Amino acid sequence: MLGALIGAAFWWGLYLLVFHRDRRRVRNGVLLLIALYSSLSALTLLVETTLPLGDLLMLGVVLLELLGAIGLGVFMVWNGLTMVRKEGRSLGNLLSGLAGLALLGAPVASAALMATLTPLGLGAGALLALISLHLGLAFLVFLCASVPYQLFPKKLPTEGVIVHGSGLVRGRVSRLLRNRLDRAVAERERLLGLGLDPLLVPSGGQGADEPRAEGAAMAQYLVEEAGVPEDRVRAETASRTTEENLTLSHRLLKEAGVEGPYIVTTSRYHAFRAALLARSLGYADEAVGGPTTFYYVPSATLREFLAVLSYRRVWLAVSFLPALGVVALLVRAVTLYA
Repeated sequence: MLGALIGAAFWWGLYLLVFHRDRRRVRNGVLLLIALYSSLSALTLLVETTLPLGDLLMLGVVLLELLGAIGLGVFMVWNGLTMVRKEGRSLGNLLSGLAGLALLGAPVASAALMATLTPLGLGAGALLALISLHLGLAFLVFLCASVPYQLFPKKLPTEGVIVHGSGLVRGRVSRLLRNRLDRAVAERERLLGLGLDPLLVPSGGQGADEPRAEGAAMAQYLVEEAGVPEDRVRAETASRTTEENLTLSHRLLKEAGVEGPYIVTTSRYHAFRAALLARSLGYADEAVGGPTTFYYVPSATLREFLAVLSYRRVWLAVSFLPALGVVALLVRAVTLYA
């Protein structure tokens, strides 16, 4: 029991140390997940050894977890339908619904394939189960890295604030984009309290379906509706991607004589990926997020997860190789002894 407690304390200490040094790392999620698992293991051991009927209590907890997984799948399907109804039919808006169907259907499909007791069925079922487990763990790592970053933002003293753009609605700032801009204004007020007068850079080019550049519309909002002095706003209107938001805005701020690191304001669900990109580009920027409508968060979080997964696709593939080896051995064994 003492060893389990010491192990949990070690992992929590390591996680807090690494998180304090640099919050913009996916590995933080791995360490937090290990720390949480070690804590739950220690708690389980404590319950089983000290409480009457501890084994039955833990069995009840496992059953509740299974019911929770089913409930999560149902919720994700419902959220997908809500997204389609409110935001329109697109692959991005269907993500949460598809994830819910996968969460509910993958275990059933895997069990059905393995129940055939044929080499092909056992191999396919095991492969599906391992892929589901692999992606599930990757998603938990992402959440364990992303959520603490959102909850505990690092408040830099800086004279530059970059605002990431988002799609306009009939040429005007959308609600989601307004929340990003309002967060930038809040950061400006905080910095003014520190004696700094930051330059705000609303960043975003003109999409094919937009009558003007996002950066121009954002700058107009900051000046005319948020009351930011016009000389403290400098629009960046050429970027097409999050990476270009950062690189072109950095160039503009440096040309204006403002040295980094800078604060990047965006939506809360997007803050961690923006920070990852900034780090990969060699910038010391920190990202902070504005609020997002609740029903929009699950699909948006899944999009962020898939984007981060694309940055780590080599790591993902390499880490799955042992699972492929297990499947190959299973199929080989069944074939030999069938």
